[in-house]
Amino acid sequence: MISPDDSLAMLRKDHTSLASSLSVLTIEVAALKTEKAVDVVRDENLNGRLNRIEENLKDLRGIGRWALIAFFGAIITTGVGMMMKGGFHVPPSV
Repeated sequence: MISPDDSLAMLRKDHTSLASSLSVLTIEVAALKTEKAVDVVRDENLNGRLNRIEENLKDLRGIGRWALIAFFGAIITTGVGMMMKGGFHVPPSV
């Protein structure tokens, strides 16, 4: 049979073991909360950067559109100018 002193010693040992396990778990939970908070902030920053990149791409598309309009406008203007000066005139064959 187990004496009361042995029983008390076993309870103290179990209590100490459980307290250290609880301490380790508390530290791990705190680390997980910190990691989650860092992930949330990182995701917010990435979303902001991606939104700015998308806006810049939209602006670039607008600039490209206007560049094409200017290019084709210049071609049309050149063609009209040549027509006005008779640049497309083909002499009749004799």
